Amino acid sequence: MTASPVAGACPKCGRPQTPEATACARCGLVFAHWSPERAKVAAASDPDPETERLWSVALASWSDEAGHEAFVKHCSAAGRLDLAGRRYRARLDADADDAIARKMQTRIIGMATVALEVASTPPVPMGRRTWFWWVLGAAAVGGALAGIVRAFAR
Repeated sequence: MTASPVAGACPKCGRPQTPEATACARCGLVFAHWSPERAKVAAASDPDPETERLWSVALASWSDEAGHEAFVKHCSAAGRLDLAGRRYRARLDADADDAIARKMQTRIIGMATVALEVASTPPVPMGRRTWFWWVLGAAAVGGALAGIVRAFAR
């Protein structure tokens, strides 16, 4: 994976980036999670009919947040937050003051960032040393309980 943008520009949307940027301010791409292979797969896959239907509902009643929530929820479940982000980014390109598009874009960026951070954090395996301490602790508790029971049994 690439840790920084290519040639000072976002590899996804092309917006110029500062050298210290970790994510694109326009499209939300986290540079540490970007790879050319993932970008090709995402761009090549077409949205399903339900995604298109939900987007049409959101467009038809733009000020109704329920339609936007349904669209974003579906895209998240389908693994297509990239598509949702592109749709709202296009709206922001047309009207930078669109509060609904800004809110949904911010939400999508947050959801994608969390999903990528969770996916990239491998679980810590329980090693031999950890098991030893668990067994030793259980034996100590068991021994103490056995001593108490034996003391009261006399």
